[in-house]
Amino acid sequence: MASVVGFPRREVQIVGLISAAHFLSHFYLYSLVPHYQSIADGLGVGLGTLSLGITAYVVCTGVLQTPMGYLVDRVGGRKVLVGGLFILAASIGSISLVTETWQFISLMALAGIGNSVFHPADYSIISVSIDDGRLGKAFSFHSLGGSSGMLLGPAIMGFLIFLEIPWRTSIIIAGAIGIALAMILLIFGGLIGEGGATKEKAPAPPWRVLLTSRPLLLLLLFYLCSSAANAGIAHFSVAALGAMYGIPVVSAALALTFYLGGSLALTLPGGVLADRTDNHHGIMILCLAVSAAMMALAGLGWLPFWLVIGLLAISGGMRGLVIAARDVNVRHSAAPHSVGTVFAFVSTGFLFGGAVTLPFYGWLLDIGRPDLVFWMSGAMTVCSIGAVILHKRFKSAGQK
Repeated sequence: MASVVGFPRREVQIVGLISAAHFLSHFYLYSLVPHYQSIADGLGVGLGTLSLGITAYVVCTGVLQTPMGYLVDRVGGRKVLVGGLFILAASIGSISLVTETWQFISLMALAGIGNSVFHPADYSIISVSIDDGRLGKAFSFHSLGGSSGMLLGPAIMGFLIFLEIPWRTSIIIAGAIGIALAMILLIFGGLIGEGGATKEKAPAPPWRVLLTSRPLLLLLLFYLCSSAANAGIAHFSVAALGAMYGIPVVSAALALTFYLGGSLALTLPGGVLADRTDNHHGIMILCLAVSAAMMALAGLGWLPFWLVIGLLAISGGMRGLVIAARDVNVRHSAAPHSVGTVFAFVSTGFLFGGAVTLPFYGWLLDIGRPDLVFWMSGAMTVCSIGAVILHKRFKSAGQK
């Protein structure tokens, strides 16, 4: 069979299609960011009121992820993925028609329902369609797709604003792209299958297993802590650096760009590394320890700013290097149960970790301690390392 970058052509096509869908799942939420003020002005409300739509989106996604995992196991990953993508794209596109705040919030909630399918459906399809020896690279490509959507969403919409395209038209264009991809996934449905074309499909774990399994609960804790560490930097590092160094927003944003860019740059190498070793816990512990140390140094406040940029780039890079090893660990921990449901359950922590801790990060800035933003991020990273160490211990002892 013809191969591309070490993958059989069929696997390349599967990973490409699934990663494109993952790209859009991240693209849609962040593509609205440049239009927030225009949407708020159009509805005659403030940004605080508009943020209720974002809350509805996140809550619907988080609450429904695990139930969607069970739905994937019942009807198949492809059907759920196509349906979710269509709902997400149609909901986002329909925002162009809103005239009342309740309409915006309702559509964002509906978009969150559509978004809840991606983790269970994507990971289920990839896990059963890709050879175990290439799972690390497959997971890294999938993660890169999502991260790229997060970065390119504001950039693409910003470019449309530069072209003076009205915000309603821009959102219609974005929605149409997702609907087109949903149609492509339907057309190539035979290629993707239902998440069980290559390997025997495992049964879904009962709720009792999810809520009592120590390894799975520790992975949930890992996602919570890791998300909390990342969210503080993603949302408040620019304000914190501006306060610490007295620099303009543009300069402070450069450090965040290097942090995010470092993560993107090492995501794919992390996949290669994950495929070449069985010590995935070791990769996670070492990389996260380096990331936490760099974050602590960045919070000292007296280092040259150019050095802080480098520290954040290394910290972000180490986080990117961990992603594939993390996903392979979840894949191994899921056995003998279905991967999609387990991924959906543990990655719920990713959604709620940041949401719970962001107000505290903001409070640190309010009390005049911007340096503690970085120290708190480092501390949450250390907590995530603790979860990994305990997870390794329980898995080595054969505990479920």
